[in-house]
Amino acid sequence: MDKLFHFDCPQEVYTADACVISCFDARFDVAVRKFLKRCGVFLYDHVKIPGGAKSLAAPECETDRDFVLRMVRTSIRLHRPRRALILAHQECGAYEGIALEVVTADVLRAAECLRAQEPSLAVECYFADFDGVYRIG
Repeated sequence: MDKLFHFDCPQEVYTADACVISCFDARFDVAVRKFLKRCGVFLYDHVKIPGGAKSLAAPECETDRDFVLRMVRTSIRLHRPRRALILAHQECGAYEGIALEVVTADVLRAAECLRAQEPSLAVECYFADFDGVYRIG
C-alpha cells in the first residue's frame, strides 16, 4: 500500500456537540459549517442525505425513515450528542417546484418524528437560502 497523503488527526473518541441532518447539496456546505460554529457546534455527526428532513417527514419508502433514525441512534450511541439540528435549504432537488411552506412544514414534522423516537435530544429546525439561515418554529 502506498501512502498518498499525510495528516494528523486526534485519536480520542469525541463527544459530539450535535447530530446534524441536512441535504447533501454542496452549495450550502460552507454556510452550514459557519452557521454551526456560530451556534457552538464544533464537533458534530453529519447525516447528509438528499432532501434531509424529507426522509423523516415524508419518506418515499419507510426504510428511508428507518435509515435516518439508525444514523441518529448511532450518533447517540457513539458520540452522545444532546441536540439535533435539522436544516433544509432553498432550491432543494427533493422539493423541486414545491412551495417553501411545504418544505418548512416537513422540517417541523421531521423534528416531531425525531423527538418522538429520541426524546433525549433537543431538536432545532432551520432553513437556509442563498444569503442566510433562519430558525423555523
